[in-house]
This record gives sequence, C-alpha cells and structure tokens, in this order.
Amino acid sequence: MSKRLYTEFTSKDATSVSQILEHAEDLLRAAKALKKELDTFRDAPELNDQIISVLQRHNKKILSSTQLLAQHETAIAGQHEHGSHKVQKLDGDGRSSRNVPTALVIPSLVALTRWTPDDIPSSGLPPLPPVLDPTLEQAALTHAGMTTKPTDMSYERLEWIGDAYLYLMSTSFIYQTFPNLSPGRCSQLRERLIKNGTLSNYTIQYEINKRTRFPAEFDLRGRIGGSAASQNAKKKVLGDVFESYVAAAILGNTEGLSRVSSWIKSLWSTTIANEIREQYRVQASLTYNDPNKDGNDDNSQKVTKQDLNPKVLLSQAVGAKGVKILYKDVGEPKMDKNSGKLPWYTVGAFFDGFGERNLQLGLGSALSKKEAGANAARAALENKNLIKRLQKKKEESIESAKLAESAQQEYDNWS
Repeated sequence: MSKRLYTEFTSKDATSVSQILEHAEDLLRAAKALKKELDTFRDAPELNDQIISVLQRHNKKILSSTQLLAQHETAIAGQHEHGSHKVQKLDGDGRSSRNVPTALVIPSLVALTRWTPDDIPSSGLPPLPPVLDPTLEQAALTHAGMTTKPTDMSYERLEWIGDAYLYLMSTSFIYQTFPNLSPGRCSQLRERLIKNGTLSNYTIQYEINKRTRFPAEFDLRGRIGGSAASQNAKKKVLGDVFESYVAAAILGNTEGLSRVSSWIKSLWSTTIANEIREQYRVQASLTYNDPNKDGNDDNSQKVTKQDLNPKVLLSQAVGAKGVKILYKDVGEPKMDKNSGKLPWYTVGAFFDGFGERNLQLGLGSALSKKEAGANAARAALENKNLIKRLQKKKEESIESAKLAESAQQEYDNWS
C-alpha cells in the first residue's frame, strides 16, 4: 500500500499569507483603539478603575490576535520541519493518527478575582460549559481501557492538564478571598475543592459520567467473570474525568479559560459557601467607617475589636496580675469530615486565678491548633455570665491590691 505524504494530511489546514495579514491587521486595530482611549486619561494623576477597565477590554482582543499569530508561526515551522517526512510522527515513535491534534490553542489570559456572596448560586449548579472541539470532547469522555490502538486518545493526558488548571485556579481564588488565612489553612481549604470526592460528585451531578465510555468493571455490576471496581477506584476515575473535561473545555478555543474560570468559581462557591459568607461578613465589619467622621480622623486609624485576636480580647477582659489563661488539647485529634483525611483539633481555654483552678472557659475546634485555640477564646467571650463573674473578681482583686498598697504606704510614712 502506498504511503501518503505529510502534506496531504495538512494541506487543507495550511496557513495562508492572507490569514496572517488579517490577524496582523486585527492586532494593529486593537492596539490603536487602546492607545486612543488611553490618550483621554493622559493627565490622570494615577491609575483608576476606568483605566483598568479599558486595559482589560482591549487586552482581550490584543492577546487573541497575538496568540493566533503565534499559532501560525508554530504551524509554519512544523510544516517546514516535517516537509521532507513521508508520514506524520507522534511522540517520535513513527506512529500516526488522524485523531491526535497537531497543536493546542493557547487560552487567553484571565483575571481571577476573589469570591463574594454574589458568586454563590441561589439554587442548583451553574450551567456546564460545553467543549467546542469535538476531538477533545471525545478524548475527555473516553477511558484508556476503551481505546483499541496506542494512538487513540483518552482522558489521561487531558486529566493531567486539567489537574494543573484546577490547582492554579483554586489557589488564586483562595489567595484573593482569604487574605489573613495561614498558608497551611489555605492548603486545607484547597484540598476540599480539588479532592477526588468533590470532583467525582461534580461529575455525577452534571451527569458527565453518563456520557463517558468506561470499561465494564466501572459499571455497578462489574465485568463478567470479574469484579466491580472499588468505590475508591470509581471515585478516582470520576474525579479524573472531571479534570479532563475542564481541560477540554479550556483548550477547545481561545475563550475557554474565561468561560471555565467563571463557571468553576461559581461551582466551587457552593462547596465553601459558609467560609465565603463568613469572610465577607468579617471584612465588611472591619472596613465599616462611621459616615459622620472625617476619614482622616485619628479614630478611624485605631484598631477595632474585630482586628484583635480573640485570645487578646479574652486576656484584656479577665486577665490580671497572677492570672494565667492556658490553652490545652482536649482529647485526641479527630478526622475532619470535609476532607476525610485532615486532623480536626479541639482546644480548651482554662483559667487559673482569683481562687479558681483549671476553670474551663470555652472549647474550640479547627484544622489547626492555633485556630482551635482562637475559637476556644471566642467561645469563652460569648459566655457572658462567666466573663461577668470573673470581671467582678478582677475588680475586687484590683481594689484589694490598691487598699493593700495604700496601707503599706501609710505604714512606711508612719515609720
């Protein structure tokens, strides 16, 4: 059988000079439009939201044009490099396949901003973005066990790309939304978003699994003459399918990343909705300013109670000379119900002083001992009756100390 030349496979997709000129003209038009709008802000003292909005709007067009030109360059270079070859190569092993794309589209840059309560859907899940490239969609929904030839595409390589995108996007959203969260706690929050349990649930909720081609052992009945895959194995596979679908939706065209990032931001917000709302509530309370006060007033610069660590507030409320507030572990760490594998610590706040010994003020739990201790202090502060009783003892102790000091002073003067 005669072999077909490489050019026979690629001639219909060959880049023409007219296409390059068209995209070059698009780039020039976008750049001129950007310059024209920026000229109106030439005398602005500093960057503002309007300027940023102009940049974002025009940069989208500029990046799209530059990426298309870059793809033309890659395509032409590839044709030149392989022009003398008789067949198209795949990974250098001599095998060829019409099902393997010769290049992937580079997604446009996108700004990943913080979560707000407005991002949380009022009901249901946000609409699933489509995969616009049929080849990538078929690959994303095909298990490696369902391929017949080494060159057939499956979701394995796309899953690798999707995993990286999800890792980056989740990190960015958490970093933007929770500015005061420790790196360790940020990692724990990210784990909740990208673990197999979470992603496999998304796959089932969107019914992506019903569109995916799996080997028989991943069916509920298992394969004939064999056994069904374990629940952990199914969960892992379903999580991989979700990652591959994300990659296919992103790489399907230049606007894929923008659509997917908006969708995944909304989807993830349903998983950590409580944390997002709490963070928004805390930030709103910290940034509140009395409208009757001048913004330059020294009072507006003072530290508010919400800024202080609950441990500091508790010490200010009941602490005194000779008093100790101790934070101790209570029981053995349990397993966090959200992650399924991270330790969940419980810490108690205990009081020594004013005749009290090892008095439990409050208990707190969290993924770190530091945060659990802060929660214990916060619980103690919410026990108003106990705090009032200790504050009364504190006042009595201070008054007694003053009387003793006064009596000592009188004795020293007499002697």
